[in-house]
Amino acid sequence: MDNSFKELLHKYNSGTCTPQEQAIIEAWYQQMEAADLAPVTEEQLNNIAGLKLVIPGNAKVRRLSAWLSAAAAVILMAGAASYFLYKAAPHVQQTVKLHNDALPGSNKAVLTLANGHKIFLGGVQNGPIAHQGEAVVEKKADGELSYKTDEPAPARVNMPTVFNSVSTPRGGQHHLILSDGTGVWLNASSSIKYPTVFNGPERRIEITGEAYFEVAHNADKPFKVTCGEQTVEVLGTHFNINAYADEPLINTTLLQGLVRVSAGTNMALLKPGEQSLVSSANNIKVTQADVEAAVDWKEGDFVFKSQTLPAIMRKLARWYDVDINYGSYSNSKLTFSGVVSRSRNLSAVLKMLESSATVKFTVHDKVLTIVNK
Repeated sequence: MDNSFKELLHKYNSGTCTPQEQAIIEAWYQQMEAADLAPVTEEQLNNIAGLKLVIPGNAKVRRLSAWLSAAAAVILMAGAASYFLYKAAPHVQQTVKLHNDALPGSNKAVLTLANGHKIFLGGVQNGPIAHQGEAVVEKKADGELSYKTDEPAPARVNMPTVFNSVSTPRGGQHHLILSDGTGVWLNASSSIKYPTVFNGPERRIEITGEAYFEVAHNADKPFKVTCGEQTVEVLGTHFNINAYADEPLINTTLLQGLVRVSAGTNMALLKPGEQSLVSSANNIKVTQADVEAAVDWKEGDFVFKSQTLPAIMRKLARWYDVDINYGSYSNSKLTFSGVVSRSRNLSAVLKMLESSATVKFTVHDKVLTIVNK
């Protein structure tokens, strides 16, 4: 597929395209709707990228937009793999229990204080919720958790270190600001343990699962993230770590700055746009990163690029809080590429996968079963 058209699809899905670009995509959607979402070829996609279309009349645009909000889906067949785009509608938080579907995850997490007391962050009001050591823990209006201290740094040197932790369940995510101003985004089924105030010569935290960091710069106090046997050391940068126990490798992706990744006796330096892959034997491999796919979850999407079905299922299991049963499924070579909003119900994602491959899904009481068509 032409890269410019891929970029146009992504801009439309994220709501950043121009009115002219929007007209091109929506006219194409309209043609796809009339054709009952028939597959299109690679050549057709490349031809579409050069079109400049105008939708006649406002009524048609409004009708199409309403259709998009309800069920906009495009299936693009590309060789042995499948490409699909599912435009997100405004997400409304739901609480109803579904027996044959699963709701998307949401902002929810548990804060564990130094004394072991647990606070469910979705159930507390905005404002200060605890005092931990020299820090005040505050919940912001958008649900963000922040740590602040008015104590000057020299006065904190000999003070005892107090640790807190935040954990997200399957189907949860959360954002917090550490006392040094570093922003942390936790994906589903993840955790972070950190000092409420960084008193020592370094800023060291521990994570499990997946987290994205925007580290506040401090050349005199390096920031270190430990996950299992791996340690990532930075001064100030943006990076993502995927360290789920059910993934074969620990994947660290660098967006800005410079980081040092160490595992056992091995070490590697990452530059922006690179990622490290750490094996269970602590071997480190550095490759070029697909940054969009690495941080898709933070941007509210699933971005699949030639991913196998088991890899996709691991992501869906964590976000939708479901267990996976592979049933009679046996096609290990099947891959998928596409973009799907994380705000959609599970059934919407599965419908896209079913439409683009020889696979079928059923969901019952939080168990997702996969079978060959």
